[in-house]
Amino acid sequence: MSEGKDMKKDILGRQIKELSNDAWWGIPRQQIPWYPEVDYESCIGCGLCIVTCGRSVYDWDLEKNKPIVARPYNCLVGCSTCSNLCPKDAISFPSLGKLRKWRDKAEAIRKASEKIKEAKNSVK
Repeated sequence: MSEGKDMKKDILGRQIKELSNDAWWGIPRQQIPWYPEVDYESCIGCGLCIVTCGRSVYDWDLEKNKPIVARPYNCLVGCSTCSNLCPKDAISFPSLGKLRKWRDKAEAIRKASEKIKEAKNSVK
């Protein structure tokens, strides 16, 4: 994966990288609809989502005190940390079944196994 292009800083002062052009196991990231959706009725604006996301998916609406999914394709396919930590279950992702279909389409299991095998061989 590439490092991404520096864009600007987020509300917390962290560099924002553009990661949406990176491929996921050979599939262009923008073809995979894996990113968070926020239920603003349930969201309490605690900020845990933006603080815990390491891929700059979120911006923050200072007026509404709510997260904005500003860079959805920066989200790492399969990651749902923000949703898992949300105290009000206000963040959702596509189903695990859909994720597994993308995993299978990308042949991620085979590719991951090959990477591990290569790594083992390089250590010998």
